[in-house]
Amino acid sequence: MLITLVLCSISALSSSCAYESEAAVPENQLATVQRINLTIDITAASNLALSTKEDLGFQSVGWVEEILVEEGEAVKKGQVLARMDTTSLKLAVREEEIDLGIATDSYREITYPYTYNTLVFDVPACIAGISDALRELEESLAVMQELELSQQQYREVWHGLNQAKDDLLEARTNVVRGSGADVFASGMLPMSDFWTLREAQLKMEKAQVALDEANNDLEKALIVAPFDGFITEVNVSKGGEIKKGTVVMQIADPDKFEAEIKVSETDIFHVELGGEAWLQVDALPGVSLPAKVTHISPTATVEAGVVNYKVKAEIESLEAVQQEWQQVRQEEARQVMIIQWLEGQGGQQQMPTMPEAFQLRDGLTVTVSLLVNGRSDVLLVPNEAITYQEGKTYAHVLQDGVIEPCLITTGVSNCQYTEVTNGLNEGQQVIVY
Repeated sequence: MLITLVLCSISALSSSCAYESEAAVPENQLATVQRINLTIDITAASNLALSTKEDLGFQSVGWVEEILVEEGEAVKKGQVLARMDTTSLKLAVREEEIDLGIATDSYREITYPYTYNTLVFDVPACIAGISDALRELEESLAVMQELELSQQQYREVWHGLNQAKDDLLEARTNVVRGSGADVFASGMLPMSDFWTLREAQLKMEKAQVALDEANNDLEKALIVAPFDGFITEVNVSKGGEIKKGTVVMQIADPDKFEAEIKVSETDIFHVELGGEAWLQVDALPGVSLPAKVTHISPTATVEAGVVNYKVKAEIESLEAVQQEWQQVRQEEARQVMIIQWLEGQGGQQQMPTMPEAFQLRDGLTVTVSLLVNGRSDVLLVPNEAITYQEGKTYAHVLQDGVIEPCLITTGVSNCQYTEVTNGLNEGQQVIVY
């Protein structure tokens, strides 16, 4: 009979929902099967850090004349933050102006008496006018040949017209002189004069470029805020020497924060750029900050044989955080009203109040959760309610005071809950071990 009873007991355990025992189960060991959403995430602790920082410095060497801001000071885009001693820069500009003047004078001496406007505009117009006059003279010659003149009169007029023609040609030669390549090609001026003119022109152009660069360096003697923010550090004081690459100060955007965590090699394949994330600040309970994955390190960090990859998540919008903070504050106010009512009934309960102002700060401890998977409207049980026996999965259900082991099929799970796809119904109570 004893053997028969044992065999019956084993048979009962092997069934999907068989009788186990009747017992009084404490409330803290019971959990209700719920149909809710399940999120699967990668969670790790980290610290907030300012995500938008920029090192500022002068783009030339020299000495600091003035620092106009202090560490921690808020600044606006375009605001002048520091000035450099410009004595040497102004001297350089003056020297380049002198060189440009000398080069310009040399060029003018070669092209005298023609100015630039004369060469470009007046000379071509004069040549065109002379051509027109010559054409008119030739037409006059043709007309006079048709008139009845004595041989002596004809010779005198013909001589006068030829003389006028020669005068026009000479005038044209004088105007064309200095006008450019045509003059040198025709042999009116030696080729050496052409190279002298060209060399003077190049010197003048180089002097102008040097002057522009000197003025540009003078403009760079200021440090200007590239965006609205605050100064996180000032590394140089008034009178300090500026060398190549010297970081004078650093500016940061106070509204952009990120956190960096290490993700294991088994989980990194589930993380994607732009993926959803949440940051919970330890000092601000009840507030979840929406974020996005902005960086996944392409190289691994190996420590004591453990392979991890650095992942950064940046908070998306502080406006959304402010709205959630207001909701937390409203819920807090409601709870305070309840507590005050209870105290009026003789209760002594107290609840710490949250600060009215909300402000994130660099270095705050946060818990980062990277969302990698999820299920909507699924049956969930606590992980502690699941047991395993001979390769099968069970949950122990409390039904009418009787604990029954039920064979179940599970799906995805996170650190708290497991999805149940078969074997349980919503509302059932299971034993938590």
